[in-house]
Amino acid sequence: MANSNPNTIAANLAVLLYLARYVPEAAEALTEAGRVLHNALGGGPFTALTLGGRLEINGTRLSESAPGVRDVNEHLMSHGVRQVDIPASAGPEHLLALARTLSAYPGVYPDWPAVLEALGPARDTIRMTGAGEDLPLVRYAEEEPAVLLGVGAATDSDDLSDDLMQNPALVLPQIEPVEWRPPAPRPAAKVPGDRQEEAQRLQQLVHACRSADDAGDMIALLDVARSFLDAADAARNESSARVLRVELHRLLSRRHLAQFAKLAAIGKHREVAVDVLRRLGAEATEVLMGLLAESDSMPERRGLFTALTRMAEGTDIITHHLDHPAWYVVRNAAELCGELRLEGSVRRLAGAARHADERVRKSVVTALVKIGTREGLDPLARLLKDPSPAIRLQVLGALDAQWGRPLAMSLAALLETEDHPEVVREALKALGRIGTPDALQALSRAAGGGNPRLTRRQQLQAVEGLGLAGMPAANILRSLAQGGDRDVAESAAKALEAVPA
Repeated sequence: MANSNPNTIAANLAVLLYLARYVPEAAEALTEAGRVLHNALGGGPFTALTLGGRLEINGTRLSESAPGVRDVNEHLMSHGVRQVDIPASAGPEHLLALARTLSAYPGVYPDWPAVLEALGPARDTIRMTGAGEDLPLVRYAEEEPAVLLGVGAATDSDDLSDDLMQNPALVLPQIEPVEWRPPAPRPAAKVPGDRQEEAQRLQQLVHACRSADDAGDMIALLDVARSFLDAADAARNESSARVLRVELHRLLSRRHLAQFAKLAAIGKHREVAVDVLRRLGAEATEVLMGLLAESDSMPERRGLFTALTRMAEGTDIITHHLDHPAWYVVRNAAELCGELRLEGSVRRLAGAARHADERVRKSVVTALVKIGTREGLDPLARLLKDPSPAIRLQVLGALDAQWGRPLAMSLAALLETEDHPEVVREALKALGRIGTPDALQALSRAAGGGNPRLTRRQQLQAVEGLGLAGMPAANILRSLAQGGDRDVAESAAKALEAVPA
């Protein structure tokens, strides 16, 4: 007796459904695939049940990542089928009738009786139960979007791969072909016009997509993909839109996405390619990021970077590259985190702030400033002690009155240790922009000569910093203007004149 493992059954049924939908004229292949599935059933009954967006075969709930499971489940759900029961006495011709019925494009059957009628004489053997209004067509897509993208979790069963290797889905038994006649189709006149048009449009798009792929014409394939997505956006309901998106994701492999990504980077088709990739979601973002990490062409890298800044999904993939071993990949990832204002990347950016390459640390500073969250201030405070003066200057130049207030004490401490004159000057200016009492106290001490490490020029720069603080520093400036140091007094008086009354 042949193997009746539910995973093997699902894989063989998926093959039969694929042939029935996409190559219905291949009668010999269909007949043989029907006999393969019949052999996989091992002479026993067959029950397929979709429940809560999950597929069960013969009472076993299957992993969505197992071969064929997603396809079988989608075919059942798109026609509103809750359960299929086939007795042990059924033959290959009954399985073919089921495949012909379920492989029809969504929208062909106007109601549940039409689905049953499509079975033809097999109705006397096959029992199908409708799902009713609770079929989770929309919820399934929302809860497990990775299924629609062809990216699943690991297989639930450790024995699944071994079992399929021992019982491959496409090993054909040596059995004489069985003549099978498809059931008579339901008259087209009974099918609502909009549903019939949707089904015809879907078939046209699938044919155009396969033709472009067979011809190796990526430009034509890109146009077909955009037509798919436009049709999904214009669909009359979410169920119809979802079917279009699912079909497109099945037709496009990562190889196609990589070709689209190259078109998005360079050439006259960039806008169309970026639009298509953005609408294809997280998987496209992952492909773009992978190409950016590997590209050795500056124009291509710039194009890929620009495309990534317009992506709406999968941006968490970008943050993962902050741990990449290549410095330029980390730099690009940091810049993208800043351009996209990815607040969830701050923790990993903080780690990248310790990177050995100064170019990476510069990009990290820019990203943290653009994101602008309070969580980003701690890594910026540490960067005030960076060994590179350029990094310290970059941090200081980014601090403003509102966001930088918590760093006032860090800036005051910096004045006690900093030797680089430009860094000291920027620290004094930053304290003035922040203007908190702690910041003003540090500037007053610096301007009044209380910090012996500062030069006369730096004392005057501290007065300029007080001038940047405006009215909150007015009393300190008046006191300095009346002091004994002439240069400081003149500078304070001048700054006081610029303070609004």
